[in-house]
This record gives sequence, C-alpha cells and structure tokens, in this order.
Amino acid sequence: MRKSAVLLVGVLGVFIFLGVLMVQSLVIVQRIASVSETAGDVLVKAATDEDFRPLGDTTHVLTGYAVRTGAASGVTLNWVDGSRVRLGPETSIRVRKCNFNTSSKQTTSLFDLDAGRIWVRVLSALGGKTKFEVRTPTATAGVRGTVFSVSVDEAGQTAVAVYEGEVVVDAEGGTATVAPGQQASVEGGAAPVAQEDEDATAWEEQQGIIGPRLDLGVDETIALPEGAQSVTISGISEPGASVTINGSAVELDRGSRFSAQVPVDGAGDGIIVVAASDHRGSQTVRPISIEAK
Repeated sequence: MRKSAVLLVGVLGVFIFLGVLMVQSLVIVQRIASVSETAGDVLVKAATDEDFRPLGDTTHVLTGYAVRTGAASGVTLNWVDGSRVRLGPETSIRVRKCNFNTSSKQTTSLFDLDAGRIWVRVLSALGGKTKFEVRTPTATAGVRGTVFSVSVDEAGQTAVAVYEGEVVVDAEGGTATVAPGQQASVEGGAAPVAQEDEDATAWEEQQGIIGPRLDLGVDETIALPEGAQSVTISGISEPGASVTINGSAVELDRGSRFSAQVPVDGAGDGIIVVAASDHRGSQTVRPISIEAK
C-alpha cells in the first residue's frame, strides 16, 4: 500500500512539473528581432551552431544568437515594439535573453557586447520589473531612457554615451548615472565618471536611432521610363509613428508598414521626401531621387 502511495505521489509530481513547464511556455514569449540595413560582412551564430556563418538569407535573430560584423560593415536588429539595436563595424554582440511575460507584462532584454559599438533606441515603457541591459567585459549599462550607445575598444575599455534619457553604468569600482549629452568610460576596475560627450556630433549620422525607424523598400534613386505618371513608395516605420510622403500622410498597417502610389513629373525628374515623426517630435527623413531612364 505504501509503495503504491509513493508511486502515485511521484507520478503526480511529474504531471505537476510538466504542467508548470507548459504554463511557463505559454506565459513567456520569446521576442524575435528582424534584420535590416545589412552592409558588408555580417556573421551570425545560433545557440545550436558550432561556429559563425554568413548572415545570408537569415531574416531574424532571437535569444542565444550571436552577431558579428566585419570592417566597414553593419546591421540593425528590430523588435516589434520599435526598439532597435544597430551594430557598427567590427562589433560582436550576443542576445543573452529577450522575452515578454504575458502575465506580468514584463519585458526583459539582455545583451552581451564583447567588442565594437552599438547604438540603441528603446521604445518600450521601462520601469518596475522591465529590464533592458547591455553587459560588457568591464561594465553593465542599465537603461532608464531611450537613445544611447555602448562601445568596447581593443583595450577592453567600455564607453557609454547618452543622447536621450538616462543610463546607469555599473562597474566593479562603482556606479554612475549618465544623462543626455554625457558619456562615461570604464577601464579595468575603475569607477565610471559621467562627463560631457566629446563625440556628440556622431549622433547626427544615426537616423532611425535618434528618430523613428524609416526603412524604405526602394533605392535612394529610382529610374523611371519617360512619361511615367506615378511610382510606388513602400517601407516600414515603428508603432505610433506618423509617416508622410511629400507632406501627405500615409497610413501604417498593424505591422507599421506602408505603401503609396505617388505622382511624379512625366519628365521623370524630381525628389520624393519620405518622413517619419514620433510623439517626442523626433524625425527621420529619407529623400528619394527620381531620374528618367
């Protein structure tokens, strides 16, 4: 009798354990990033891969993936909420954890940056249990704001620069809060110190990071046959953004995509201006040149 009871309890325990795993799999949803703005040599390594391979036709990156860029190369990772991570040249990063708890509404995004530089735009509401964190060999950058960058140089020194919001830099020697227009560097076990960002002008080159995402499905120059009366302009922005083409508003679908037929001069010459604005007033502008064939 006693053996039967023990067996019953054991079986019940197994079912409870499996039930907990099933519930957790339904509650914890992995967040997947789409890939865009790929340039040069970009390598990717999934958690199950033995080594890096060319990005090739890979269109998405998820938890456990590592991404590496070569010289004069780069790529941008895009999440559905509008958050973006742009990798600069000779950068190596791993998505340590990226998920969403449907029960607690908690978003967790954790990254390991081993070398190079990344620029980050975070749109999700931060606070409470929500966490967005970048870990380097010498420091951890915890986000309290929207737009920032993290870099690791050849000597292992970490630098964090903030364009908007706040980032808390935690290192072995202490902690510093970095505000807009400031940067903090960490070398070895030294304490980080927030000071004026000496390379603030570098942000001017980061459209789609300081402003909303605006990726177009057409080239910067379009050659049209003589007599053409219109051209199709399509692309993708981010949730909550307002997109205009030559000043006229266009509608975004549920995936923040848009497509519009735009009138052109029959001679085939001119410029089409596509712009995206967010609720903070930040704007990303992409001009498209129209030329006759």
